[in-house]
Amino acid sequence: MPTSTDIFLPLSFNQVIELVNQLPRQQKKKLANLLLNSDEDTVVNTPEAQKKFVSSSIKKYKKNPALLIPEEKAWKMIEDND
Repeated sequence: MPTSTDIFLPLSFNQVIELVNQLPRQQKKKLANLLLNSDEDTVVNTPEAQKKFVSSSIKKYKKNPALLIPEEKAWKMIEDND
């Protein structure tokens, strides 16, 4: 009898996304953490427009730190929009 390491399921990217969307929120977070913290050397290509946006946002908030919100509140806002 094959073990879980012997099973091969040919899935398309969209099928994987559909399966992940069915996971409970906590399992999605664990999966995201696993993928984002993998030991493999992955190359992340950040578009120039995004770099400029982040840079300008940092400058804006350094000038007016009162606009910043606590990290916990930011994550709650993100989770409430899911």
